[in-house]
Amino acid sequence: MGNRGYVTVFLTLLISVMLILVVAVLSWVEFSSARGRTASAMRSAMSNVRAEYDRYLFDNYHVLFLDQNPGGEGMGALEAKAESVLQENLGDEFTVRSCILTGLTCVMDDYCAEFRRQIGEAAKYLAAEKGVSYLMEKVEDDTPLTAEDMNGLNMEKDKGARKQKGDQDPRKSIRACELVGVAYWILPEDVSFRDYKINYTELPSQGKKGLALKEVDTGFRNMSRLKQGMTEAGGWLKGMEAEAEGILYAANCFNCLTDRVQEDTVLDLEMEYLISGKKTDAENYKSVINQILVIRTGCNFAYILTDADKMARLSGLAASLTWYFPPAQPVVKYLLAGAWSYIEAVADAYRLVRGKKVPYAKTRQNWLTDLNGLEHLAEVTENSSDDDDEKGLDYEDYLLILLAPRMGVAYYRMLDVMQLNVNQNVESEAEKFYLKDAISAFGMRAEVEYEGKTIQVLEESGY
Repeated sequence: MGNRGYVTVFLTLLISVMLILVVAVLSWVEFSSARGRTASAMRSAMSNVRAEYDRYLFDNYHVLFLDQNPGGEGMGALEAKAESVLQENLGDEFTVRSCILTGLTCVMDDYCAEFRRQIGEAAKYLAAEKGVSYLMEKVEDDTPLTAEDMNGLNMEKDKGARKQKGDQDPRKSIRACELVGVAYWILPEDVSFRDYKINYTELPSQGKKGLALKEVDTGFRNMSRLKQGMTEAGGWLKGMEAEAEGILYAANCFNCLTDRVQEDTVLDLEMEYLISGKKTDAENYKSVINQILVIRTGCNFAYILTDADKMARLSGLAASLTWYFPPAQPVVKYLLAGAWSYIEAVADAYRLVRGKKVPYAKTRQNWLTDLNGLEHLAEVTENSSDDDDEKGLDYEDYLLILLAPRMGVAYYRMLDVMQLNVNQNVESEAEKFYLKDAISAFGMRAEVEYEGKTIQVLEESGY
């Protein structure tokens, strides 16, 4: 009997321990299940928050931005939404105590690194009608003239110089044109600019300044200024490969004078704004045209130096203009060459703004103007061949060339344009989406109570 008592006690203790272990295991399993359920519900809540990305920006610019300050309510609005969805997913057995946003990755952080990443993703799917390789194929040499080339000009007095009948000093017509303003003089008749003026105050770029835009010195009286101006055209394509995705993205998503890819936009000349950053379409247009003239003048000057017939005519004209001081003839000859190159550049720009192409490198066959070409510019350019040259670049191509070295500030200006457009039809100030508040990734830390126990979960997500 005594042994039976010991056995009974032993079995009772053993069963009790086993029951305790079973209960503990079941409790642990239940709590683990609750934690798993909470984590799953949290992922669903995060998906709901991510779904609040701005549809306009996605549809028009292929980027996913979430406003961390929706409706001007601050991050609390996103946290409240996540908390509501989490509670609904978990049911009454759980009590959501808090949801806190953490680990925000803002679109403008680290020099717009997140924006650039999304641009890179978008560029893979954009129809790349024009891109860097397209431009590289059409431009064999992005440095038409160097400082060494200019310093090596032969300043000896020319022999056999001849002046063609009717040749006049082209600088006079240039000065008359400059009084009107070349950019507006060549503007197509059917183009007008709206009066809208940008306020930089709340824009992402805050009016950031980029690479300074150069202009041609149209006086053509000073040899040192001529040398400087003729070499400014070099190097425009350097670095294009490094910014290929951003350049491709800009070409596909933003309007310019000759190509409208978006409707109902605040600015008509968006690409021009990316380059120049001026407050109005008119100012951006003028700035870009002046810079196109810099490029074209340099390219044209590089050609005209190789054309013996043109240089002979210039020598003859220079001789007639310097009869009172013959030693000045060689210098004047090159100043006149610069002036003629500029006249040709104006003719090139005239064609570009009308949607036509201009070859990057000039030849005898595609040279448009005479020394007095500005007097008959419309006639000269309209009567020229409309056949697309194999090496021809259009207006938008030149915008991409100008944009390449300015991409550092252009990313911020892209955000400017997006912000202006996304907010243009917003009725109240509180509803505006300021891209300084845009995020592309975030975390959410939640605290949930289940049967008196606290469950903490951290979930991170992004686009």
